[in-house]
Amino acid sequence: MPPMNRQDTLPPIANILPGASELSTKGTDLLLVESIDQGLCDLLGRRARETIYDYLERRCYMSRDEIPGRLEEFCGILQANFGKGGLTIQKTIAKRFYSRLEKRFIDYPGYTLADYVKNVTKPANASALDLPITTTTITTYFVSNPGNEG
Repeated sequence: MPPMNRQDTLPPIANILPGASELSTKGTDLLLVESIDQGLCDLLGRRARETIYDYLERRCYMSRDEIPGRLEEFCGILQANFGKGGLTIQKTIAKRFYSRLEKRFIDYPGYTLADYVKNVTKPANASALDLPITTTTITTYFVSNPGNEG
């Protein structure tokens, strides 16, 4: 029997998530870590995934479970080590993450994994593209026609 890897020791997701409509931070963090595991494994293979985690721990002092809290740094590490391929890895992970959340993934040019995660986990009353919500007042003036006075 092969040794258990880190992914095999995780508790079932259904026991952690409170519900589909409101995700706790712990639940979304777990979904993100699982999406990273799966994305790295699918793209690079199991051994490469473990090598990346080993590199993160030894060189960057970042454990697998710390990635959600240090997501910007993780994205930078992927881009520094994989170049443009780092963005491909990030988008693959983001697609898996959105799929797990049952959300529709839209590919935005230049977005990193951190951007996609912020976009999906921000409050519902925030605008879709982090644009400020503004209001415009329109004043309408009615001018009477001088020929119709009477």
